[in-house]
Amino acid sequence: MARDPHMNSGREGRKIRLHEPFNCAGVMEVCMDGKWYRTTSGWFRSFSGPRRISAPERVVQGIESLSIPVVTKEYHGPVFAMDTNFQYIGPVLNGYVKKEMLNEARDASMLD
Repeated sequence: MARDPHMNSGREGRKIRLHEPFNCAGVMEVCMDGKWYRTTSGWFRSFSGPRRISAPERVVQGIESLSIPVVTKEYHGPVFAMDTNFQYIGPVLNGYVKKEMLNEARDASMLD
């Protein structure tokens, strides 16, 4: 089995920090079968399909923050394989990209 550079050899857990080029403080959602589902940043970064983030227009402290409108924007950033910083470049799957899928695509291209 090949050594995964994202895992520590001595213990379980991540060795490096995962790249998150989006606002993690907002509400992250993914669209599956026409319905939007709220998700965590780890799953959000690995979803190949429609994604959006809802966040306040600006940050204000106190009671005034209750009147700040929430803005929802579609996110068109990179897709990464689950628990890695390996970027997925391929067709839209409308599902999650796992690191095993990257190996399958690489092995298939080597056979050609």
